Amino acid sequence: MTTLDLKSVTEYLYTTLVTAQKDRGERDDLIDGPNGLEFAWAAYERTCMHEAVNTLRAEHGAPPVPPEAVIRAELMAYGHYGYTREFAFRCAEIFANKDKEAS
Repeated sequence: MTTLDLKSVTEYLYTTLVTAQKDRGERDDLIDGPNGLEFAWAAYERTCMHEAVNTLRAEHGAPPVPPEAVIRAELMAYGHYGYTREFAFRCAEIFANKDKEAS
């Protein structure tokens, strides 16, 4: 990524999440999640987003964020009519706050 405005980071993370979502059918078992039982695909998608955010942050000299930061972003997107785009946007905000550790 050469242009690191919030829009381009959101689009990159949106593409990351859409790619992860394509594998949902392979991860339909129930597992323990941060808020109780959840489908394994939800944990997988959250992990993909966490890794993508931390990769971007590392590339730009920012410290990694804990999984809880991405969990909060996911919870803010939960129930939103545009969940996928909202989750990507909330994760882009974590990246944009790269001068601080988003704990």
